[in-house]
Amino acid sequence: STRDCTKRSLRLRPGACAMAAPAAASRLHASRPRHDLLPALRQRRVKARTFFLAVASLLLPLIVAGFGLACTFAGPSRTGALRPHAATATDSSVARASGAQAALAEVPMPVALADIEEARAQEAAKRYRMVELTLPQEYAAGPVGAAFIGPAEVLASEAEQAGRAPVVLLHGFDSSSLEYRRLLPELEAAGVAVHFFDLLGWGFGDVSAVRDFSPAAKRAQLYAFWKQHLGGRPMVLGGASLGGGIAIDFAAAYPEAVEKLILIDAQGFIDGAPSLGPLGGLGIKVLSSWPLRWMANQMAYYDKETYATDDAIRIGRLHVETESWEEASLNYLNSGGYTLSPLISKVGVPALLLWGEQDEILDGSEQVPRFLEELGGPVRMEWIADSGHVPHLEQPKRTAELIAEFLLQPEEEPPAARAKESAVLAV
Repeated sequence: STRDCTKRSLRLRPGACAMAAPAAASRLHASRPRHDLLPALRQRRVKARTFFLAVASLLLPLIVAGFGLACTFAGPSRTGALRPHAATATDSSVARASGAQAALAEVPMPVALADIEEARAQEAAKRYRMVELTLPQEYAAGPVGAAFIGPAEVLASEAEQAGRAPVVLLHGFDSSSLEYRRLLPELEAAGVAVHFFDLLGWGFGDVSAVRDFSPAAKRAQLYAFWKQHLGGRPMVLGGASLGGGIAIDFAAAYPEAVEKLILIDAQGFIDGAPSLGPLGGLGIKVLSSWPLRWMANQMAYYDKETYATDDAIRIGRLHVETESWEEASLNYLNSGGYTLSPLISKVGVPALLLWGEQDEILDGSEQVPRFLEELGGPVRMEWIADSGHVPHLEQPKRTAELIAEFLLQPEEEPPAARAKESAVLAV
């Protein structure tokens, strides 16, 4: 009947029978304005908000403590499509060479790169290259394409002729080497040849053959890059936020590979990562969401008006557009993450410790004294004014100057005592 049809339509989809009985439907809508539906809808909204906040409460501390992502994000939609930004890559995304070292290939970039406005991000993206690495079978079933932004050819040649150690910098948690887009030209202007390296499962590498994205697998990937691409020469290794922590992890595992350490607002005393368990797929969606990234972006910068922009979010989320990102991120989080605090005292090489004075994510007044106390080698510590958690993005020129001094000028004496005194005075 018309009446039964109208009742069913209200329960399932209001107005579905309006064409059959407009008068009856209209009267019923007027007398019962969705009272049966509103409590259920409100309850669903509350549950959805509660779930988002619960996942965010787990992931946000990890994100902001391992910051690469607040500084470099991509657009809110996910296309999954890739295209070469310059020349077309080979079918495997990696080119093989007949010599001892693999040739470098162009890196396919997500189509969302076209939405990014910052010129330095576009320039850095064009310089991406990929090298094929062999990892132990427990981590990968076949060759792995490691993506990185390499040094200018002239600077690389000069560094090699002068016998300088290779320099490798690592990005933060769930980020890419585009995080260093502003530091790159400043370091090159100072004469420093540097490799900005994408860690396994983040950035833009070819990980189709990878089985494991745990800290052990990331360590194996970096070791393979050092051994197979850099020739096994002792290097200067560094990183920002979690990237600094990963540099500590590697230096402790392979002391023969690292001769100096560069730590930029480094994570060292926050251990582990939140396991997402059976709700992992939904948790990963939250991790990639614009609202969560926006919150992290706001916390990363001191000058929020200038730097905490939508374009910054688009740049930092660009890597989540790759097909492998969700699986790789879920695998890493469920692996338990890094345990770094017991390793810091095992690192005995000279270290440069840089810290933004206004870091809202890792408070320098708490973190810096602990690093100065526990690092096993001589430490040069420098505060960077007018900077939050990402001095390489807010103060790239000053950051580059300090790195260049550390690399190119010999230390007259270990400045640890002076650094400790300056740290106390600063806080």
